[in-house]
Amino acid sequence: MFCPNCGSKNSIEQNFCRGCGLKLDAIVEAVSNQFPSKEYADLQRRKERFQRIGVACLSIAGIVGFSMLLFKAAQYKLELLGPNVLFFSAGGALIVFLLLSVFFFNYPLDSKTTKRNTREADDPPSAPITAKLIDDRPFEPASSVTEDTTEMLKVRSSRRD
Repeated sequence: MFCPNCGSKNSIEQNFCRGCGLKLDAIVEAVSNQFPSKEYADLQRRKERFQRIGVACLSIAGIVGFSMLLFKAAQYKLELLGPNVLFFSAGGALIVFLLLSVFFFNYPLDSKTTKRNTREADDPPSAPITAKLIDDRPFEPASSVTEDTTEMLKVRSSRRD
């Protein structure tokens, strides 16, 4: 079950959300009729398990078929050209793939990133100096709204003489 407040995943048995601490009891009761039945949940788990086993069996069958194809190709090569040619061609393939692996491990994917990283390693950015005080700027007082209005206001007396 996902928390409606923060979206973190929680189990049905939890009383409070692990992400935000929201009380989940009332929410579980409100959505309890939306949960699948135990039989349906077991059926779904079984279906997923069978799908994973099917994918594993298909992968193994592909590996066996590919190895059979390689074996047959090696057998024909051995019959046509002899055992020395097979050995030297395997050695040549080993050298080619080793060189390719070295190339791909050392190939920069983004030249901007590598240039930036080497520049940062050579010239570290200058950090601002924090040991000195901030220079005080000259203070110029701003004019006030009440400036030049310090005289008392004339008040009408409510008393008549």
